[in-house]
Amino acid sequence: VGGMLRLYNRNAGPDGFLALARSTQAEYQRMIDEMLEDCGDVLLTEVTRSWVRDMRDAWAVRGYKVANDRLSILANALGPAIEDERIEIDPFAKLKRAKRPADAGETNPAWTDEEVAAGIAEALRRKKPGLARAIALGRWGGFRRGTICAIPRSARVEGFDETGAKERRLYWITEKRQVLCNKREDPRLTALIGKTASTAWTIAYNADGGQWKERQLNQAVTRLMTALAKQGKARAVLDKNGEIICPLTIHGLRHARGVEIAEAGCSDAEIMAQLEHATDRQAKIYRRQADRKKLADAGQDRIDNVVKLRAHRRAGTAGEREL
Repeated sequence: VGGMLRLYNRNAGPDGFLALARSTQAEYQRMIDEMLEDCGDVLLTEVTRSWVRDMRDAWAVRGYKVANDRLSILANALGPAIEDERIEIDPFAKLKRAKRPADAGETNPAWTDEEVAAGIAEALRRKKPGLARAIALGRWGGFRRGTICAIPRSARVEGFDETGAKERRLYWITEKRQVLCNKREDPRLTALIGKTASTAWTIAYNADGGQWKERQLNQAVTRLMTALAKQGKARAVLDKNGEIICPLTIHGLRHARGVEIAEAGCSDAEIMAQLEHATDRQAKIYRRQADRKKLADAGQDRIDNVVKLRAHRRAGTAGEREL
């Protein structure tokens, strides 16, 4: 198994390790190094469905996402050995992924507009305009963390609309899926960038005026929003030590953008174009969420009307009794 993991580590194919974004490669490398210690000495003849299931359950003790991420890497690495039947039966067929605990909460909850406004205002108050820009790129650009860190100022280009009027566009190849971003810039993003200084070659920048590193950006957002959570300006939860923290993440800004686009009535193709999705899977999820919200609101409207009608009837009956 260790040999197959090392081969996958050098795979430059379309679905191979070297085809991944650099930030993803770093995370995969860390997991592969751990997996080499966990199961690198296991012979391919020992790889069975029950063995893979046992590995999944052992990894799941550290969290369902830990288990599922490693299962994905293991399936990719062992793919060639399954194809040429060095592993006789596909051990991943019909194998269920580790279940997410019911009480785990949402992984990357969507930010509310009030939380976005509070985060940007607090970042500006702390004289961290680059952090405010990062939040804006996630919320009004719908970008992933890697793109927020890397998208250059040159990606903002002047274009023309169908009438010949000038417009600002965002033009960039996204890091994770290598998908073209070519969309009109949201006016809210334009306004925020317009009132903050451009001090780096990237649109967003850290406190030193340099390019954000992904982990550094995560930590900055966590510190900022946890401070706001303690002030009652952002949602709050308790960690395992009973301390107040904020569950909002930089990726939750992208979810907020996706929900907004879906609620505006956009099609799957429009959502994909706005968020640079390679498939329509996530677009369908956003649209279903928007549809459910509309149906729920329509249901509440009917309930409100019935309650008002009953109250009106009761008031009319009481008036007749007084007469």
